[in-house]
Amino acid sequence: MKLTDLPPVPGVEHRHVAVNGVRLHVAEAGSGPPVILLHGWPQHWWCWRHVIPRLAERHRVLAPDLRGWGWSDAPRGDYAKATFAADILALMDAEGLGRVSLVGHDWGGYVAFLLALRHPERIERMVGLDIAPPWLAGSGRATSPRPWWAATRRSWRRRSWARDDDVGQPVRTARHPCGQWSRDAMGR
Repeated sequence: MKLTDLPPVPGVEHRHVAVNGVRLHVAEAGSGPPVILLHGWPQHWWCWRHVIPRLAERHRVLAPDLRGWGWSDAPRGDYAKATFAADILALMDAEGLGRVSLVGHDWGGYVAFLLALRHPERIERMVGLDIAPPWLAGSGRATSPRPWWAATRRSWRRRSWARDDDVGQPVRTARHPCGQWSRDAMGR
């Protein structure tokens, strides 16, 4: 498939950027302070299709397909999170980006955490979606589904937590001492 055959999203352009011996597909839109969106597993840039246009109103948004996914090269070899993080750092260098805001979902969230921990001077802010902070692994707090289930059990009956109209709106989160997410604080 050619990049010109990708599903259209208004204002989004597609290209390849060579980094670390691979070509990463990058969906890009907007101008302003840079934001990099990292997809989860098994996804690619398309998971951000509703987010990109809203962020692009005020930011330069880059949504790369990680190596081996989407329209990026899939070489034999290393697919460790450290390799993905090195690819994103190389993408930042290739694009002349100093500090960026970084958003990672699922697998991309771990890549974002790793990049932020190894290169904090390059990260303006970082958001991890649908992941526990990696340093909680093994503590029981990150692996136990009980707090997650208790905080969300009523929401499973609803069609969706976020609607298309919610994209781009500020969200604030808070924790109760018991470790459950406060839905009241999230709604403010």
